[in-house]
Amino acid sequence: MITFRRFLGTFLCGILLLSLLAGCNGKETDRNRTAIAVTEEEAFTEVTIGDMTCTLNTHTGMITRIRSSRQTVDLGGLLIDVGYAGKMVMGQVGYQLYDDYETWELPTLMLKLKELPEYTLDSIYRTDSGLEVRMTVDTLTVAYVYTFMDDALKLTARLSTSEEDTQLINGVAFLARGIDMDKDSSTFEYPGSTPGGVYAFSDNIKYRTTPTDYSSPVTCLSQSEPACSLNVLFLDEQEKWSTSAYFDENDKLGVANLAAVEGYLEPGGEMVVGDLYIQLVGDQDKYAAVQDFYAELGYANPDDPVSDGPMYEGFPYGTMDTDYQNPHTLQEYAEQLDGLREMGIKNVWLLPIFSSTNNNVYEPIDQSVIDPKYGGSEGAKAFIDRAHELGMRVLFDYVPHGPRPDQPLAQEHPDWISKKKDGSIQIEWECVSFDYNNPGYYQYTVDLVKNQALELGVDGARIDCSMGGLSNWTPVEGLRASSSGLYGGQSIVRAITEGFEQGGKNALIMPENFHPVPFYAGITDVFYDMPLFRMMYNLNHSGATETEYAQELMRWLDAEGKTSVKGQVKLRFLGNHDTVTWTFDAARPQEVYGTEKAKALWCVMSFIDGIPFLYQGDEDPETYGLPGENLESFFQEIFRAREEFLPADYTTDYVASNTPVFAFTRTGDGDRKLVLVNLSSGEQTFEIGEGENTLLFENGVTVSGGTAALAPYSAAIIQK
Repeated sequence: MITFRRFLGTFLCGILLLSLLAGCNGKETDRNRTAIAVTEEEAFTEVTIGDMTCTLNTHTGMITRIRSSRQTVDLGGLLIDVGYAGKMVMGQVGYQLYDDYETWELPTLMLKLKELPEYTLDSIYRTDSGLEVRMTVDTLTVAYVYTFMDDALKLTARLSTSEEDTQLINGVAFLARGIDMDKDSSTFEYPGSTPGGVYAFSDNIKYRTTPTDYSSPVTCLSQSEPACSLNVLFLDEQEKWSTSAYFDENDKLGVANLAAVEGYLEPGGEMVVGDLYIQLVGDQDKYAAVQDFYAELGYANPDDPVSDGPMYEGFPYGTMDTDYQNPHTLQEYAEQLDGLREMGIKNVWLLPIFSSTNNNVYEPIDQSVIDPKYGGSEGAKAFIDRAHELGMRVLFDYVPHGPRPDQPLAQEHPDWISKKKDGSIQIEWECVSFDYNNPGYYQYTVDLVKNQALELGVDGARIDCSMGGLSNWTPVEGLRASSSGLYGGQSIVRAITEGFEQGGKNALIMPENFHPVPFYAGITDVFYDMPLFRMMYNLNHSGATETEYAQELMRWLDAEGKTSVKGQVKLRFLGNHDTVTWTFDAARPQEVYGTEKAKALWCVMSFIDGIPFLYQGDEDPETYGLPGENLESFFQEIFRAREEFLPADYTTDYVASNTPVFAFTRTGDGDRKLVLVNLSSGEQTFEIGEGENTLLFENGVTVSGGTAALAPYSAAIIQK
């Protein structure tokens, strides 16, 4: 049961017809919408479109059952809570302002154990594609727009106000409440995100949230008795959001998504927010169902993605964790390209080489100017030309957030800068926060990249801060303040891609977008897989045994792959310029893991699907005065094995076992390779099956019959 109070006006003869526009006889006034009559006696009505049937409580306006041929789910209802007039109108989550939030922060999801307030159920319509239910609290009207899909129900919010003045919207929550699954045998997880475990509801207390670290689009609910699964997806292309699963006082399950929506709702206008999807999975593969659903929604990778070869992040002045104490010009740094190519590197990502303030490379003054101390444009051209001679690509690291406010680019283009509510400029990292949606800044970026592609031959981009910037309270017409978030992030990626296209380049595009959302897929060649790094960081500090470590890492990767847009390529790293300096362990992989385990994990990163990555100095720490072994020959060996035996388009399937052996197959064109990596400090054996088992690569593995013997931290590629 849902606790509610409703006020629908005066009852006449025990019968009400919702929507006066439909008239007393309930006739349709729009050929695409039919008003549904509400009677005191009949509180429920069923609506069927295609294979989807929903039961609607016409007294509360809530859908209480979703049914297809695959599954039936009973629930308390789907609820939309909106920050309006200084509070959340339904009182189900805590109200908060986002004025002081940084771009990487997600809204804080605070569930409230409160009865619903008084609300008016204005109308219920059946439409060609589903239902539209309109509810009013005070002067805010929320239209619940339901779309019936094959095995999924979609919910979109349309907000309007009866006030004569502009109203502030601050946060919009979508809650799937009272899901009737057995709490004691049910689990929840956020595949492809963190926290990365599978969590038992029974280990929580009521209304306790386990929020995600990223804007996670998928929450998987699974019940063991009887076995079934349900996926709750939330996809908001405008702004970031928080996600959490919980259970209520009746031991019913729930999923809450709180979007950091900020904007003004104009009288007579409308604000659209969404979308929430309830995907019926039943006994199907819950992960694969997500990937299929993304394809149904039209999410796909670029038609001709550029995503081959290992990647190396470097800089002519040395490494960030040694404070750039090894200065070279780009002409001089080009001399190191031969060694990188011999090692197997195909892509070189240069940290920002533009003129910058205070020697902070991520505070560019003008990205059209290559800093003379690095050799200027001549140096960049010489470096790129040499890379091309060796068959390598060069990526620039673009930093679109903007310069310090006293710099010419900011002074000359104040309209590009996002503004606070009071009209003052938005500042982050001591720099202005440009609105990536601004047409002038978009065109500036296109021209910048086009010129560098034409004049210097740049081959691609790593795009810093590509999850968007701070909210802009003077937004581009048609957008809201918070559209400068994820929507703006996509805009700047498109601008950079367009610049390369106009410069005649089929570029490698790699946004610094950590959120595992599908709508970046079509504009991303390589996904910056920070969720994997963070998952491994959490594992490192979890106290897991060696067996638990290997098996959980495989389980997480399997879930990530199956719940990504099909074929999405990911960057696989054990560290980068951020993680070795100021965040997480702030240390190199050899220091974090020890050299031998780090090498084993680099084998994992190199042999699974995706692109392996090294940060400058990983191959030879001594060059930069860092501790650790020279691993140049090791990387040359594993990158050569990857190139020769594991084509990029081969699928990856993980082989679970109760051992510390990380095992998987790579399969394609009738060919099958078994890859084994021992993630333990002890010797291990692994049953690989009888038949012809040929060792293609090994560094401490022997095969006898159907058994592989693995030395500590060893690895092998076996032809099956």
